[in-house]
Amino acid sequence: MLKYQHPFSGLFPRRPEALAHDCVAHVRDNVYCATVIWALHRAFQRIGDDSGQSYELRQSAVKCMRAILLGWMRQADRLEKFKITQNLETCLHSRLDYETGTPVEGTGYKHLQMDCVGLYIIHTKIEAAFVQNLIFYLERAYRIPDYGMWERGSKQNRDITELHASSIGMAKAALESVSGFNIFGSEGDHTTVMFADADAHTRNSSILSTLLPRESASKVAKLDPLLVIGGIFQLFSGIG
Repeated sequence: MLKYQHPFSGLFPRRPEALAHDCVAHVRDNVYCATVIWALHRAFQRIGDDSGQSYELRQSAVKCMRAILLGWMRQADRLEKFKITQNLETCLHSRLDYETGTPVEGTGYKHLQMDCVGLYIIHTKIEAAFVQNLIFYLERAYRIPDYGMWERGSKQNRDITELHASSIGMAKAALESVSGFNIFGSEGDHTTVMFADADAHTRNSSILSTLLPRESASKVAKLDPLLVIGGIFQLFSGIG
């Protein structure tokens, strides 16, 4: 897998076999790749690996997650607008250029996918402030219809957004993981402690309970809400 990670951007391509004409990296795919690599790092660490593979795997996972963060930081103006308007035109792009990490523009793709937003490795207070903004971005997931993890919206695939249990559950899990967490650890101060609105968490919990066991108004329960319930998406809460 590591051979497909770009040496400069740190991203993994959506279609490795078609890089010549499809140089796109999807945020969700890259989070999955980083999850697998991080799991391997932990496995090598557990068996006492001393060949350097554990360190390399860890750094590859970190590099991938930071690449996503930097790609979204380039869209800081969109994030600020989304906090006000919460519409399709101002949401964060969920596809990045594989080589440069810049957002892939285009009107034909459904970028509003709340479940894509995760937790990242932070090096500076500027990045910490941006992650706090990402938390604000997530807090209103309970009232933001999106295209969901299947990128299709309603079951009829008619380009109609709707509330998804997987998106709200992902937002709820992220808020629980990050609330009160100091991103800089013991080296941080009060400015690097993440804040999550308790009322927003309660509303997300309430709407999630209302939606389950369905995935959305048009979809019955599938694998997506089960992933959230199982806690798989909280793997990265311990990174860093």
